[in-house]
Amino acid sequence: MSRRSWGIPAGLAAAALAIAFLSLPANALPASAARAAGLNASAPAAGLNVRAPQRGTGHAGAAEKVNVRALAAAPRAAARTPAASVPRGVDGRPAGASLPHLATRGHRPMPAAAPRIATGANSRGTARGALQGMRPLAAPGTINASFNGSAESNCGCIPSDSNAAVGPSNIMETVNNIFQVYGKSGGLQCSALLNNFLFGTSDALSDPRSLYDNLNNRFAFTVAIIPASASAPPAQWLAVSQSGNPCGGWFIYRMGFSGGLYPAGALLDYPYLGQDRTALNLSSNSYNSAGNFLGDGAFSVPKSAAYNGQGFSFSSSSVAFSTAPVNVAGIPMQATSTTYWLASVPGTGYDLYRMNSGGGPLTLQAVISAPFSAPTRDANQPGTSTVIDVLDGRLDWPPVQDNGFVWFAHGIDDSGFPTVRLGAINAGSNTVQTAEAFHSGSSDDFDPSIGIADNPGGGIYAWLNWGYTDTPNGVAASDTVSGITPGQGVPNEIATDSTLVTGFLTNQIDSRIGAARFGDNTSVSVDPSSAAAGCPVGRTAVTDNQFYDSNGSWVTRIGRESFC
Repeated sequence: MSRRSWGIPAGLAAAALAIAFLSLPANALPASAARAAGLNASAPAAGLNVRAPQRGTGHAGAAEKVNVRALAAAPRAAARTPAASVPRGVDGRPAGASLPHLATRGHRPMPAAAPRIATGANSRGTARGALQGMRPLAAPGTINASFNGSAESNCGCIPSDSNAAVGPSNIMETVNNIFQVYGKSGGLQCSALLNNFLFGTSDALSDPRSLYDNLNNRFAFTVAIIPASASAPPAQWLAVSQSGNPCGGWFIYRMGFSGGLYPAGALLDYPYLGQDRTALNLSSNSYNSAGNFLGDGAFSVPKSAAYNGQGFSFSSSSVAFSTAPVNVAGIPMQATSTTYWLASVPGTGYDLYRMNSGGGPLTLQAVISAPFSAPTRDANQPGTSTVIDVLDGRLDWPPVQDNGFVWFAHGIDDSGFPTVRLGAINAGSNTVQTAEAFHSGSSDDFDPSIGIADNPGGGIYAWLNWGYTDTPNGVAASDTVSGITPGQGVPNEIATDSTLVTGFLTNQIDSRIGAARFGDNTSVSVDPSSAAAGCPVGRTAVTDNQFYDSNGSWVTRIGRESFC
């Protein structure tokens, strides 16, 4: 992802090849699920007939140990330029490579109001609660902090791949090749280049993802490895803190993979990291060295082993393109018997998978009909013809499971405008409620993430974080946050957001997609502690996004917002 080297590593040239999947019988899955290239059999009630998938296995030996404070005091290895990688689509090509560059025209229409139902997601189970969902929303009322995090100048990479996890005392941010920890009001506490953090590895690193476990007081992150050659063994890094102090000791694992999903030279692209009480849940899109999509490999790592520095092994299930593990909500994290996984599928809706909490094979529970189109053009910027990549309708950040509902957000097309869709799936009835979010009728909105906190009195608090431009009004790429309060259902969030930072335009074009790169993801992490006296736990979250400075270089923006 370096600005200085845009080429893809040898053996990983992006070929514009259609993926030849296993043929399915006439009574097989709908086309959306067939894209998984073979899935586990669904529950009988779903009535689905699926051929056996590609599978894989993985393992990691006993952990190596590193102490971030000691690492910071030691001589630093020379910084390595991160690999030049673009998230790939199901066709193996860079995502967004085929999107046209069109001028902003007119205003998008207002979406239809959410249906007035009495017992849907976040309704508090009453008709009155559902009616509250029709009221105009407001963003979280208090911005406790909003400060700059990592920057292109100290990473030497494009884009940021920004995300952050918040614990009781710290905010840990991982970007493309940097690990940094801040106080909750800002102030750098420790930092390291990821190559140095991971024992001075020569691996080309990309797409870090992080989380905080409020049940065990641990931080974790994973980072992808760009294969050095077509014969390189597939691998991925996983790091777990030894305590609630991310500036202290860590267990480090280099996970190796094998099997049909993971041939030599395979790229494990766009990884996700989620959790339930007993496992860290991971997935990534697997491509062979010719650029062909093999399936999304999903697997679980037992916390009992990872948190104690022990080795582990696992089996990987092949699921649909960009299937994300669903994080379990709650402070402390809710006890669940089932963990869900979700994929957004343009033209169809959602593939919902389930597994027993703590591991085991994934099964396709349902293909949920809620058709949408992926964005049909990139985001425009005022004052330049350079556009910003908005990806392809995939889930940018893991969804969240709360009391039987799976909450999600991703990009869609609405009347020619890149737009945010949010929604909640009832995992008991396999039904979905959806809504839209955008800054204004003329804005382009992209790269959303959502965080959910359970409300003891019923319903949820939600934070929705995304980026937008508003070219007709002269607004360059900006970071914004909106929210949902208990009893509001799943409402449209239109002009209800609060902009955290307004940026400048950029002209840094990635020639492979003909557009500027923007983050590839954003994040929301619910704060396990109170922001202030009188503000209960579960009312505050930390968001992470990016903007462009006056030089057109990216800078991350960390916000801490409360419903108090």
